[in-house]
Amino acid sequence: MQEERCPNCFQAALSGGVCRRCGFDRREEKKNANRLAESATLANRYVIGRILGCGGFGITYKAYDAFNHCCCAIKEFVPTGIVRRDGNTTTLHVTSASNREDFDHGKKRFMDEAEVLKRLMDIPEVVQITDYFMQNNTAYFVMEYVEGVNLRQLMQTFGGRIPVRDARSLLYRAGMALDRVHRRANIFHRDISPDNIMVDANGNVRLIDFGNAKSIIGTHSQTLSVILKHGYAPPEQYSSTSSQGSYTDVYALAATFYYVTTGVRIPNAPDRFGGETYRPLREMQAEITPEISDAVDRALILNSRERTQSAAELVRPFLGEREEAVSGRPYLKLAGGGAAYAWNIPENKSVMIGRSSDFSDIVPARDSKISKRHCELYCDSLEKSFYLIDHSTNGTYADGMRLEKGKPYILRGGQFSLGNHICDLEVGWKNG
Repeated sequence: MQEERCPNCFQAALSGGVCRRCGFDRREEKKNANRLAESATLANRYVIGRILGCGGFGITYKAYDAFNHCCCAIKEFVPTGIVRRDGNTTTLHVTSASNREDFDHGKKRFMDEAEVLKRLMDIPEVVQITDYFMQNNTAYFVMEYVEGVNLRQLMQTFGGRIPVRDARSLLYRAGMALDRVHRRANIFHRDISPDNIMVDANGNVRLIDFGNAKSIIGTHSQTLSVILKHGYAPPEQYSSTSSQGSYTDVYALAATFYYVTTGVRIPNAPDRFGGETYRPLREMQAEITPEISDAVDRALILNSRERTQSAAELVRPFLGEREEAVSGRPYLKLAGGGAAYAWNIPENKSVMIGRSSDFSDIVPARDSKISKRHCELYCDSLEKSFYLIDHSTNGTYADGMRLEKGKPYILRGGQFSLGNHICDLEVGWKNG
């Protein structure tokens, strides 16, 4: 009897429904009656795995790209209530002739999302699309697989609220990325919320789910579909004929920051018109400065003309005086070594450190006790800190302890070791 392959890592077999390699557990798997069968192949290269998420219009799967030998995410157009997939067949069937027009219109909108993502490929904070196609009487697009959590999941990790320091950093980066989307691609998202801002395994912020995105049009007569999330959507999203633009995303981003730092949602926009109010952030969180609280208030003004117009203007106070005062460039060097043993490292990007240039970006020593891919270093330019992740056999040490393998460890600067003092390194910031 052939062993059942893991639909998460695609490399190991399941034993009792649990993967011995990655820990995937069948009991925690998402279900959907219309899902593609595991191991089904699309476009002769993509092997379908577990469900990553389901919505009203689609199912997103983790998949394996046999051509590039890597994992990816595939989104399939599966509108709830008007299609079915019988048994283990792959083809989707529209349930009735009366639903055909809705299905065809929805499929076109689905493929429009792929076109939107293509226009945003030069913005690294936006999940990248790699392929899209028609098959099985429906549509698909393929995206890079992002290992990480969204802000709602991160709130749960912190017990219900993200600490203000972390929230400021994350929402600042999300806001600046959103500003680039608005200015460079002329697109607004229309669905910013804690569910659609992710933090990947390297600490990078990623904007996802552009299924509701629209081009910014300089006219008040544009007709837009009413698709929104209560508590995050501004008043103009409750009408199909109201003007929408970058200021629409600004409101949602401010509402998101309010929610993740307090655990309390802003009242729905129609209820606010009816007199319901919210407490200013500075009354909810002692760590929030008046400047940040006022910036959020301006971004939550109901009248879109009086509201903050750009995401960059909203999040600029999130940077704070401490971050603005710190200057310099990140460096890595051998502890006690001179300039010949130093490396400039990129900001907001991971570098691999190890003994082999075939596997690592930086090779400080070629000792056999240092792994080919020993550890990963990520520099956060906003927080002026470093994230260190061990991948080695003999361990990475910092602050007198061995780091837990695969788990990020925060360094503000100072020394760490590959192995137990096999190779001592120092990270920090230098001026000039």
